[in-house]
Amino acid sequence: MSDYFYRFRPVSALLDGFHELENQEIYFPTLIELNDPLEGLKDIVWRGDRIVWRNLFRHYLLCLMQSVSLTAVAGNEFSPEIAANLVYQTDDDLPLAPVRAIYSQACDAFFNHEAAEALLNALSRDGKAVRRDELTYYLRLIHYWALTSILDLLEEHGGKLRASRKGVAELTAKTMAMVPKIVQLHSFVDDQAEVLFFVINNITQQLSLIHELNGSFPDDRRSWLLVARDFPSHYVRALERLVYPDWHAACFVTDPTGASMWGHYGEGHQGMCLKFRAKLNSAGLACMDLHRATSWHGDGSVGYSYVPHAFEAVDYTSEFPEIDFFVSLGRLPIPKLSHFWYAGPNGERSEIATRTLSGDAQWREEYWRRFTASYRTKSPQWAHENEHRIVLYSNLDNLESKEARKLKYRFEDLTGIIFGLRTSTESKIAAMRIIERKCVEAGRTNFEFWQAHYSHRSRRIELAELRLIKISSRGDQGQDGGSSSAA
Repeated sequence: MSDYFYRFRPVSALLDGFHELENQEIYFPTLIELNDPLEGLKDIVWRGDRIVWRNLFRHYLLCLMQSVSLTAVAGNEFSPEIAANLVYQTDDDLPLAPVRAIYSQACDAFFNHEAAEALLNALSRDGKAVRRDELTYYLRLIHYWALTSILDLLEEHGGKLRASRKGVAELTAKTMAMVPKIVQLHSFVDDQAEVLFFVINNITQQLSLIHELNGSFPDDRRSWLLVARDFPSHYVRALERLVYPDWHAACFVTDPTGASMWGHYGEGHQGMCLKFRAKLNSAGLACMDLHRATSWHGDGSVGYSYVPHAFEAVDYTSEFPEIDFFVSLGRLPIPKLSHFWYAGPNGERSEIATRTLSGDAQWREEYWRRFTASYRTKSPQWAHENEHRIVLYSNLDNLESKEARKLKYRFEDLTGIIFGLRTSTESKIAAMRIIERKCVEAGRTNFEFWQAHYSHRSRRIELAELRLIKISSRGDQGQDGGSSSAA
């Protein structure tokens, strides 16, 4: 285990851009901000009995109905993010009459169709795993039937919609007629299922791009396009939110001499690298204390304290953890699980509920083990980085804003700064001034400065400590209350 961990940062982040050095902050980016598009990839599969599959389709109808209503009200303000957040809802979140009655009737109309019943029977009969592309395709097949049923019911109850019905009836008939044939594919195609449904969805995406390229849709109908055409794929992606909390990673390494690391993360060798001393937590793991919200009080105030966060080594593998959706709904409260997701139409309960609702310690351990594996897994193509990361997530705290994802570290844990081959003199002096002032305030004299350089002897980047530069803890030297001097 390493005693020190290093973090590359561009000058703009450390100094005049975001003042991370002055504020002693570690920034935790979103997954989109990370450079690997496979970060956080979860191999989610859907496998379950008739009750949970029926409730998945009920949930799809609920989110679709809510999206149709919001589109009518919000117009082009309705966005994929708004639609995605609807996945947390169940029927108890719907307004009372007439909305709940409309939803109930929409469910009845949907399940009364023989094609929907055939699909439900097939998915729940053989217990085979269904992956994203396959589920998305099934939802596309039943989408226009579900949408038409919802539109009809909303209009019957006085809803004023701008939905175009051109060609929908014919399209609905065609897609629903395909369901029995696709059900046979699900039953007989095994190893080739993933390839088959990927190809089908890839063709669908290409057709959508062609429509966009031809400019077939006016700008004022974009939100309706989300509901009418793109909703199945948005819905499947959004379902992932019900499994695990969003997580954010701050990246560290144990070797600060990698040329490619300096080039990519150290701003083309113009940035700096922070050196942190690790401590051991109660489990004997290397960690660093970070200041974050730890308690919430009845008066609305929030309590903060320093909490140890472990440096976790990344596993470089092409095997991403498989996550069974119906047994991993860890982000939903028990009432939503017991009254909606695991409840049958006549009061019966899904067999899946036995473990997830019983407080099974083994289930909880396995649930969090898969979560840890999901955020520690990266493709082998990144193995040269030998990355360690501190991961930030919360089921209680809101981490959506950037400010909420800037966590303060103890100054005593920052032991040194390494300057890159191309770090400017101005940037070095600015960083030294900040450290000088902080050392005076802390009464500290043991801060290190290092310079990266290319060694012709070893033919690689090496580090040289700038030993002549000393930090004085006295406040009577220099205008800033301290001094850096050559001994």
